[in-house]
Amino acid sequence: MNDKVQTAPPIRYGEIAPRFPEGEASLEQLLPGKGDFEIELGYGRGAFLLDRAEVAKDSRIIGIEIKKKLAFFVEKRRNDRGLSNARVFGDDARVVLPRITDDGGVARFFIHFPDPWWKKRHAHRRILDDVLLDQLARLLRSKGELFVQTDVEERAQSMVETLRGRKEFTLAGDERGFVPTNTYGARSNREARADEDGLPVYRILAIRT
Repeated sequence: MNDKVQTAPPIRYGEIAPRFPEGEASLEQLLPGKGDFEIELGYGRGAFLLDRAEVAKDSRIIGIEIKKKLAFFVEKRRNDRGLSNARVFGDDARVVLPRITDDGGVARFFIHFPDPWWKKRHAHRRILDDVLLDQLARLLRSKGELFVQTDVEERAQSMVETLRGRKEFTLAGDERGFVPTNTYGARSNREARADEDGLPVYRILAIRT
């Protein structure tokens, strides 16, 4: 008699998470229907994306998250909540955004608490750089919005300076380049935690010129 404990095979989330289509894709192909397109980059556990889809019924919300396990579970929650105006993908935004064909087709981009890389040697891994901003500028429509949040003041200041150096964007907000509140009716998991702990959140709103 074999008394060895049988372990379950590992779950390969890369094989079962929703993936971006191969090759080029239009926004309409990604999420058919009616309404403005909004894209969240790095949706994490999905709190903002799913709640935004609830309150913005007239918009179509697309999420791109590099971690396949998170993509799998957020897609399950999206289905459970019946949110037909949202769709999520488990892919690298820096790879798939250049494959979206609709120049000027996006109303809003959201990036919440990006870049958990503290050391200088990891700076090349940070997402909000000129390469990504080239794609955001291409895809955003005139007067479209880029909304970014972080709880790291130094990083927020760096993002402001980067955006001020881009002629495609104009910063809303105070002289520091920050806006006081999140007006989109949804909060990310980390934003909710920061609010509960009384921690400052630095918010940036850039408008496509």
